[in-house]
Amino acid sequence: MQIHDVMFIIARETSSFFHMLDEDIAALTLTHYLYEIGVKDIVVFPEKEEDKYIADVEQAFERFLAEHAAKLYCISCWTSTYAVAMDFAKKIKANKPDAVIIAGGPHFFSVDEIKNTLENEDVDAVFRGGGEPFLRFASAMLVDGTVNILKENGRNAFYGNLPSKGMYVLKDGILSGNGKGTFPYPVIPMVSVSGENIEIRTMFNDSCPNGCDYCVIEHAKTDRKYTPVLGKMIKKSVEEIKEQLPSEIILSLSDSAPFSRINRQNTEAFMKNVYSHAGFGGMNVFVDPADLDEDFYRLVEQFNINTFFIGRDRVIEDSFTGRRLYRLLRSTAELDDEYRILKDFIFFLKDRKTECKQEVFLGYILSPYEDELGSQKMINEIIDFTVQCSDIKNVRVQSNMFLLNPYPGTRVAQRAEGEFIPMRYFYYPYPNTWTGVNTVNIYLEIVRLIIAKMFCNNGNISFYKPMLQLAHDLQYKRSFDYGLLDDIDSKNLKRFAIMLTDKILSLNLGDEKFLDDYLGNILSLHYIGCMLSIVLFRPEYAERKGLYEKIIREDGVAEFLKRDLSMIKKYAQKNKETFYGRYDF
Repeated sequence: MQIHDVMFIIARETSSFFHMLDEDIAALTLTHYLYEIGVKDIVVFPEKEEDKYIADVEQAFERFLAEHAAKLYCISCWTSTYAVAMDFAKKIKANKPDAVIIAGGPHFFSVDEIKNTLENEDVDAVFRGGGEPFLRFASAMLVDGTVNILKENGRNAFYGNLPSKGMYVLKDGILSGNGKGTFPYPVIPMVSVSGENIEIRTMFNDSCPNGCDYCVIEHAKTDRKYTPVLGKMIKKSVEEIKEQLPSEIILSLSDSAPFSRINRQNTEAFMKNVYSHAGFGGMNVFVDPADLDEDFYRLVEQFNINTFFIGRDRVIEDSFTGRRLYRLLRSTAELDDEYRILKDFIFFLKDRKTECKQEVFLGYILSPYEDELGSQKMINEIIDFTVQCSDIKNVRVQSNMFLLNPYPGTRVAQRAEGEFIPMRYFYYPYPNTWTGVNTVNIYLEIVRLIIAKMFCNNGNISFYKPMLQLAHDLQYKRSFDYGLLDDIDSKNLKRFAIMLTDKILSLNLGDEKFLDDYLGNILSLHYIGCMLSIVLFRPEYAERKGLYEKIIREDGVAEFLKRDLSMIKKYAQKNKETFYGRYDF
């Protein structure tokens, strides 16, 4: 058994497609600065690439815990992995009752969630906001010895040199703590392989002026005096890569809204600083449709930006979802203007003289209270972008639809209180938490379990379009047009698509009498989605006999979904005045 100063456990947002724990630039940064302040012996989980697969992560952690112990256990989690993260905490407590466990990460944007976590006694303290208070605490506890930890009423209590802001504990059943932490220091660049290229991911100013009702952004900005330091860090990463690999290097800026009119000037200055140290073969950025103006075109050319993640989100004014621009609800007219702006931008990219592969990713949000007209408008727009861009050879446009999530502390969660099960209870990487009587739950389930496993692009529009239209038609009781499958050129894939459609229609979604049948159909949709994603990746599997049954036998992620369905059944039995009240038990 190895005893370390710190065990850092990273449970970052999982991918709905790959079902993997992702790497976390914030956690990488904190472990770097822990080392700088004198905390030298740090071990991180997941330790190996194979430990990240969500279906095996619990067993991997148990093996890891059998080999490692620490003076301080740190859990960084997002809302989608909160349930798994707290199970990790329980395992630590069960094996090491005196362990000191603290938690932080985006999930703890909400003070109510902090209080709930501490009341469950899974962790001893929670850090909210930026990581500077955590670093001060770790230094005081592990380097200076100015924090004392005593057992009081069966739990760890902290005394001594504690941070004044951002650290929360429970004292005599009352939540103690205030404010949020900040983090003015440079975020450590993260190097990863992205296809044939090497990607350097960095962050400069993660802030957004729009304040959408569904969004959780813990604003974090590198202090101006550290900007040159961050530039040198990126330069060092570039030099180290070039010494080992001949691959093209892509700079990926993770800021949420770098080109808003409030942030643009500082972003440009930062990029000039970075590019003065090193050149890149391309750049990935997030950008709002409203920021795609002529000046942004200039920046695209100046910094060779080639990949754009654009949150289109909504196509009609929607006060429930709360898609905003500079705090004001976006009207349907404004959203229609943004549609035209997006088209103009894509044709600007078409005319660029660049050797870079250019990609535009458009994200849409499906509301739990979507109406038929809004849904069809969204479908038509997604398909229209793909069809209109099909002849453009140097720009790839990819779209996808995702569920609106009631993240803790957001205005959506406050507005919809009582209409969803809190996300903290779900294990499946991409949950549907909505329970309101009028929710479009059939639509939500097909989108999260099937549609989200695809992107709508030239390569798979023949699959994406009928699946998305099928979800719409099932929800709004419309007849599905099998003619939509005629665009599939491959006979094998066409037969597969017909079989898939028949299989979904045979479930009679929405017409089930018993709750168990409805929940069983959700599990079937998961397996169908897995089968679809396998065949799209390996078309030769379309004719493979027994593929569906093999997925049922071997898919490990389904176990997490089964936990959620069991929890939903218990919830439904106690709460008949919900969507689930339409079913018999």
